[in-house]
Amino acid sequence: MTKDSILLSLPEEVIENTLKFIPDDDSALLDISLVCKKLYRLSNSPLAWRARCRRFRYWEPRHEYQKKSKHPLPAEVDWRSLFVERIYSYRRTTMLLNEIISSPVDRINKFNKIADLGCDAKDCLAEHANAPDDAEDVLARRWYAAAAIHYIHRRQAIIGWKKLASGEDISLEYALGCFELFILKTPEGDIDDISGMLDELAARFRSEAANFADMSTKAKALALCTYMNREGFRGASYRSYRALKNAFIGVSLRTDRTNLPLTATAIYCSLATRVGLAAYPCGFPYHVLAIVRDEDGSYIYLDPFRGEGSELPVQGLEHQLNELGVGATMDEFLRPSPTTDIVLRTSRNILESLRRVPGPPDTQQEAVEIDRHSALYAALTASALLGPRITLSVVQHMARRIKDEYSMDVQFFEEDIVPRLEDRNARELLLEMCGELRAEDSAQRPVSRRKNSDENDVKYRVGTVFVHKRYPFQGAVFGWSRTCAPKEGEEWMQTMGVDTLSRGRHQPFYLALVMDGSVRYVAEENIVVSQTDPVEPLRRLAGRYFKRYSRAERMFISNIRDEYPDD
Repeated sequence: MTKDSILLSLPEEVIENTLKFIPDDDSALLDISLVCKKLYRLSNSPLAWRARCRRFRYWEPRHEYQKKSKHPLPAEVDWRSLFVERIYSYRRTTMLLNEIISSPVDRINKFNKIADLGCDAKDCLAEHANAPDDAEDVLARRWYAAAAIHYIHRRQAIIGWKKLASGEDISLEYALGCFELFILKTPEGDIDDISGMLDELAARFRSEAANFADMSTKAKALALCTYMNREGFRGASYRSYRALKNAFIGVSLRTDRTNLPLTATAIYCSLATRVGLAAYPCGFPYHVLAIVRDEDGSYIYLDPFRGEGSELPVQGLEHQLNELGVGATMDEFLRPSPTTDIVLRTSRNILESLRRVPGPPDTQQEAVEIDRHSALYAALTASALLGPRITLSVVQHMARRIKDEYSMDVQFFEEDIVPRLEDRNARELLLEMCGELRAEDSAQRPVSRRKNSDENDVKYRVGTVFVHKRYPFQGAVFGWSRTCAPKEGEEWMQTMGVDTLSRGRHQPFYLALVMDGSVRYVAEENIVVSQTDPVEPLRRLAGRYFKRYSRAERMFISNIRDEYPDD
């Protein structure tokens, strides 16, 4: 009896269970259906294909996965085609990521091809972002996978804000959740997760509220405010009021639930909408409030930030507005605010938090790590897309972030940001910068060889971990030149006092990645080889230039061998 006939002689349920052990990305899974009619029938069970589809967590909205997964008749859904498409996305994502890791050329285009797959790429990228420690290129694989996830999120946020700017009806939680997408470098915590957390809170409120259907609108509104207080939502204290985390709706939901008035009100309105109340944010000066529309069309004012389960009298609010000198336009501050205004107000809150010097450490606040550069870029992008006019300073700040870290955003910058500038000369200069960025990305990198006895010997190799002789930071070398040759030219050398160094400008200089994420250009005389392993912040960032870290050599292993083949 042949092996094939042995397999076919087994009970069908045994064959079906055996097929489950074939990995999702194994081509045999699809090829086996071509062997015979029996295997075609068994391998094409709708339930089996649905089970495989359920292994993927993230789906592009166009698939309508949630709707299909709840269909009472699995045979009515083409689960096989859905799975085949996801496997294609998985393989294409892996191929593009491998190309990004292996070569610095054409990365902008490759990142955009991954982002075109959207959420369908996130499961695959999440696997690569958690590559095992013994992977040959573990640091590079983790770093570039996280960068791709970050870009998918950013692009989703930009699309959402562009829709809002064009007049489309975007929910408040979605519009504010877009800020979250700029700071996330893992798949978890996106807008779907924010909506899921709000769904759970709203369902729990409905289940706990006795006789909810019989309550008046005001009673429901006040009960929801009390419920949020009971669930741990608190206004931030004076000490931690400007903590950066308080401006992000998703972070507030996931962590200690302290927040700003705007964030508390946004959460309240999102919950209220889910339980059938017409709730809106009210852009009261210095303190966003919540409005609930009563049965007779009148407004009920509440303050979710303070968690008080009582109505705010409109007369008291009018008195405060008169005290602030805005009595003539008080109607403007006592009516529902457009979502665009709330997004711009969030942007200003983030910028204000970033401007302030951090105070004494607060263990609850410090437990949430938010990249300040990403938060700044989010606030600037929202302001540029939704503000009444765009300023040159905002665009210049964005340009620096794109040049230093977000080169894959160059198309968005060219098409949606630069054209909004009124200054023609500024537009031309910025478009020139974008052209240079694209040219650099598409060009082969120049090769630097060590075998040249006529010039200064370069002492340290790419991958060397060092501490600065004069300043308290640790870094890793990822490039060098035989003499001082900064991109900024003579002006930089004069500003930095290069000629005052003991060996001056005619010594090797090293490009170094520093533990705070910055890039420095360091003179050889200021480098002291580190006697310890790299600190964790440097190790997390190192994947941009290095494959892995060798404890035996106490060096990072270069991922840029094409540029420095002798290192």
